[in-house]
Amino acid sequence: MPRYLKNWRYKDIVAFLKQHFFILNYTERSSHYYYKGFVDNEYREVEVQYHASKSISPKCLQHDIILKSGIPKEYWKDWARAGNKKAQREIQYEGAKKIK
Repeated sequence: MPRYLKNWRYKDIVAFLKQHFFILNYTERSSHYYYKGFVDNEYREVEVQYHASKSISPKCLQHDIILKSGIPKEYWKDWARAGNKKAQREIQYEGAKKIK
């Protein structure tokens, strides 16, 4: 389970991105997954490295994934603090829209 910006695993990041309307764009070398989304009137592409059950480094999460997603860091922290799936579903960034 993620704690603030630490201990995020691949499946946690993907769940957060999917909740914010990101979809899988393509896969490279079966360990790099690229998700695309529409945030704040811009198309965004985020690379998420698959590490099975290992945690993604906080530096990679903050400087690559969060920055490229365009979703403010506070939403990522709130989602991690929520803990259960029902509470996590209520955390939604209003700038994230479905891709047309």
